Amino acid sequence: MFNKFLISLIFLSSIFVTNNTFAEIGKSGRIKEGSTSNLGEYRNSFLKYYLQDARNSRYTITASNKPYQFNKKIKKNEFVSKQLSNSGLISYLLYENGIITVDQKSPVNRLGDMFDDNTQFNSQSVGKSIISYILGHAICEGFIPSIEHKINDWPLIENTLYHNQRVIDLINMKAGDSSFFKRSKILKDGKNLNNYLVEDLIELYLRGSKPERKIFNYNGFLPNLINTYIYFKVGEENHKKFLKKIFHEKIKTENEVFFLWKPYASKSFRSTFFASRYDFLRIARAMLIDWQNDTCVGKYLKNILKQKANRQTHKKSPFSSAAGYAGFFHTDFKYGFGKLSGNVFGMNGYGGQNIFINFDNGKIVSAHAAHQDYNWKKIIFKAVDK
Repeated sequence: MFNKFLISLIFLSSIFVTNNTFAEIGKSGRIKEGSTSNLGEYRNSFLKYYLQDARNSRYTITASNKPYQFNKKIKKNEFVSKQLSNSGLISYLLYENGIITVDQKSPVNRLGDMFDDNTQFNSQSVGKSIISYILGHAICEGFIPSIEHKINDWPLIENTLYHNQRVIDLINMKAGDSSFFKRSKILKDGKNLNNYLVEDLIELYLRGSKPERKIFNYNGFLPNLINTYIYFKVGEENHKKFLKKIFHEKIKTENEVFFLWKPYASKSFRSTFFASRYDFLRIARAMLIDWQNDTCVGKYLKNILKQKANRQTHKKSPFSSAAGYAGFFHTDFKYGFGKLSGNVFGMNGYGGQNIFINFDNGKIVSAHAAHQDYNWKKIIFKAVDK
């Protein structure tokens, strides 16, 4: 894989960009959403932001000894091919009727030389939803009583706005913390909250705080908090065993997966999660099976949907097209003059990471990208709709 990075860097240094339009790119290398980009910027962003982040400290779950093998009946989708050839889309999988029917990747002369089927992609905020799925298992295993449970059994959050709050309020992003965090930003000083330990953020910004009006406030601190809380409740000695039971026995991953975390000073997790393209689909398939079989975790998924938070929708992206938010999952999607029918959960991450599950018809779409400039209404929304 290192050789592929090296080849990519050489190619990037020599690429001649014929398009005079350049995207707005942050210091991290990621392309600003809504901007027009070009191939050189796609490659640079994918390498710097979506792959190199994997070099940080990992909390790894090894691959299953018996990975689930998908059945396939592949049909080429010409529209998806055009998106892969003309946008930042790098990988697209469509699962329906229990099989993979579309399996396409960016051409080798674009982004396809930078990864293979075993490359772990950066989930971005898709990791929030995966934390919710893990939380469901923690509840079903008896480590956490329920989503109604108040996290007062965690000394870390004493004398903060999160004390005496229910789990469901935290995972619905209605914790009354809108003066402290917005997306990945600390509002007091504009710093990135992901660069801090959970306990340091609490000591520096939250100790002595009180909850404000509990409006929907999407931010990156709450999934980090919940992920770290799960670790606290499961216990250091049991945590890896707990995760292996999920990823080995149920999901049956083919490659190792991992969260980014801060192992020094204390055990502090982030929501950033890495998995291969097929393993992301395996995770979504496990959610679908839990829902359809009405397992304990399936009941958890249905319960968080019943207690979803309402939010404003602007229909400008998969993220802003969701009118509901259910325990770190996006729901109630509206686009154009219509809406997605049925029980649909969306997992969305910056830059075009989209995994959508229609629990009613069994369809799953898993798409990964260097930039969200592809036609998501057609290849994501319409693909999973009835």
